[in-house]
Amino acid sequence: MTFVEKQVLALRVVFMNIRYIFLAIFIFVSFCLPLIVVTEFLFLEPYVFFYIPIYQLADFLSIVIISALTGLVLSMSVYRIRFLQASTKKLRSGLLGSILGVGAGACCGGIGVALISVFGTIGIAATAFLTNLEIPLRLLSIGILVFTYLMIVKDLNRECKLNFDVKEK
Repeated sequence: MTFVEKQVLALRVVFMNIRYIFLAIFIFVSFCLPLIVVTEFLFLEPYVFFYIPIYQLADFLSIVIISALTGLVLSMSVYRIRFLQASTKKLRSGLLGSILGVGAGACCGGIGVALISVFGTIGIAATAFLTNLEIPLRLLSIGILVFTYLMIVKDLNRECKLNFDVKEK
């Protein structure tokens, strides 16, 4: 089985159920919308206005990619928890990767800067650090989420193959 076939099989197994599609969409919207509002791509007052300056296109795309990967990875992790009943060690790695990826992506946005600025002088240094390394931290976040996705697909293919072998006997 090729790499692409494994990806398609895992996605087909998980997203055959419409609930997981809705879960992925809900997670995507619940992460993407607040981050887009906080980073001031979407203005809600006095009118609803959406604007992406050309120099911030990478910021916007990284937010969308992180939110999409988070929805994908978390819905696949929920599938593994509910139906495959994988060992808790494997489940922790999938959820930990998702949490680390989202945390790394969200901490350098407006939410992280707003929370860190409360801490005075240390907050100023942390804000400067996060502002300067915003894109590299988001790229790290995307890398963590892609790695977590690949590990979940690997586990799903292995566990599904084992389940199919048991059914055939």
